[in-house]
Amino acid sequence: MYLKSGHEYADTELQLLSELLATLDDKVVEVTNLISVSVDPESAGLTDRGEYFIGVGFSAIQQYLTDTLTLTGISKRRAFDIGPRHSDRFTFIAVVNAAANWWKHSAEWVGQPTQNALALKTQEVVIEVTGTEYYPLSNVLAKLQGTRELRLSALLSNLVLWRSAVDEERLQNE
Repeated sequence: MYLKSGHEYADTELQLLSELLATLDDKVVEVTNLISVSVDPESAGLTDRGEYFIGVGFSAIQQYLTDTLTLTGISKRRAFDIGPRHSDRFTFIAVVNAAANWWKHSAEWVGQPTQNALALKTQEVVIEVTGTEYYPLSNVLAKLQGTRELRLSALLSNLVLWRSAVDEERLQNE
């Protein structure tokens, strides 16, 4: 939840998220460096390790999204369709949300026919954004940033833009 006075925001959760993402970025950089010198990063477990840290970051961002909506009166469905766009079909936030859901739930889908609406939507978004099921979280992060240098904290500027869009929507609904 954020507070706003005039044009200024007080957003403690964003500050905490920023600190966490910086810590996770250090881990992602460490893993990326190990991958660059590894003969077989996949067998060494490095790729899974990188996906893990990135997944934690996406899930923490998802928590921030939910927390930001507290007391705004805006539904998640509406909120995840406003703010910066990743593409014609998906907002930046919808992609982040799908990445978090992928990390949290994809183990449930292994070897199972996909019938759950959340699973179908999550897979649709992630695969359309990345074009692959391999290393989906790393690839989503790279696509959202437009670079191969993976930094979760690089997503913060779009979170701020989204929060402003949520606040504008809140004001329109009052």
